Amino acid sequence: MVLRKRFSQCVLIALFIFFVTSTADGGQSLHLLYATHFKVEYLQDGRKRVTDGAGRKLLLVPRGQEMSGLPPASPVIRIPVKRVVTRWSTIPSLLQALGTMGTIVGVMTRREESCNEQIKEWLAQGTVASLGAHGTIDYEKLYAINPDVFFVSRWEKTNKLNELSIPYAVITEYLEDHPLGRLEWIKFFAAFYNKEQEANDFFARAVRNVQQLSQKIEKVKKRPEILWGFIRRGGTIYAPRGKCYVSRMIAIAGGDSVLKGLRRMGGAPISLEQFYEHGRDAAIYICPEPLPQYGITSIRKLVAIHPILADFRSVKRGNVWCFQPWYWESIDKTDGIIADLAAILHPGLFPGHKPRYFFKLPKR
Repeated sequence: MVLRKRFSQCVLIALFIFFVTSTADGGQSLHLLYATHFKVEYLQDGRKRVTDGAGRKLLLVPRGQEMSGLPPASPVIRIPVKRVVTRWSTIPSLLQALGTMGTIVGVMTRREESCNEQIKEWLAQGTVASLGAHGTIDYEKLYAINPDVFFVSRWEKTNKLNELSIPYAVITEYLEDHPLGRLEWIKFFAAFYNKEQEANDFFARAVRNVQQLSQKIEKVKKRPEILWGFIRRGGTIYAPRGKCYVSRMIAIAGGDSVLKGLRRMGGAPISLEQFYEHGRDAAIYICPEPLPQYGITSIRKLVAIHPILADFRSVKRGNVWCFQPWYWESIDKTDGIIADLAAILHPGLFPGHKPRYFFKLPKR
């Protein structure tokens, strides 16, 4: 126990120090604690080289600095960026945590779909443009906005972006296998704003909160089995498999994912038979969708749409939870989401805790 406490203290101290390691070309590389899908290297004269989620290397060069000596094949982005467009709804909350959300000039969502009150206000005022939704981009609008950088998905039509000379960085935080790895992407965005210290301080606080929660979870003798997944209309089932941040999050919160043994990484379609076989006896069912938005306001209505669930233990006992509408826009509250999940799984350890990011479906 003493060794564990000393280890935790050492980790916490380390989190407050900006760790870098030397690179082959004389620069320094940012040491990441959990994230594995991006890199940040610090070069001379305030320049940085970032590797995005697609493995692309981008050079971040201070505004006003001459471009001499730059590798010809590397895309260049001037920093700090002042005009950004975001593909994912997860990104604004991280920029908000950095104090840079005001640089957003375009989003891939409609006003009525966003739960971020500031973004909704800016969309209404026209200071932020809606460039489309559900994968469709208005490229004319995007070109007219002329962003310093477009934070995109790995499925983006990059040929079109290259044709329009729009700088972009590929974001793949969802591929991380640890929830704190997703949150650590705040350090990637920080590099574009010279906000590294703010990112490190914010991340350190979140890690400390999760570690304190983990100390409580160590006391539990039984970990309830959790089924996490949703059935789309048409019968397609998406669920987290073994090596992904959701399975790790369930474990941190003191649960046991019934799908952790399935092969392949991340969230992926599974068969109806697999869903039934592994999930039927789970104590708690968590549907990763804001069900009331789709008119599913009770377990009774859920079963009416998906009769297969009627035989599930969690459904029979009324232990069915879903996401609140703002869940996906709350990556900056990763520690709070884990705390919610822990309180759902072990309410006796967290008396009085009212989940903010999850909603329990009533029976009727």
